[in-house]
Amino acid sequence: MPVPDRGELLRFLCHLHFPATKQEIYQQCVALGAPAAHLERIDSLPDGVFVEPDTVLQALPHPTP
Repeated sequence: MPVPDRGELLRFLCHLHFPATKQEIYQQCVALGAPAAHLERIDSLPDGVFVEPDTVLQALPHPTP
């Protein structure tokens, strides 16, 4: 499965309520109808509290080519 575009993921993240845990981010993205590829990426986040969309993007593991 190709890695989803970060800009597309950011469009979902901008609608979330922060600060939020990984689980809260996942649940909010499900409620917004995020595609499975985005949910898989979010599931790969480390546990913790994220304060804004940018901190979520920075914490995502970089995909291997």
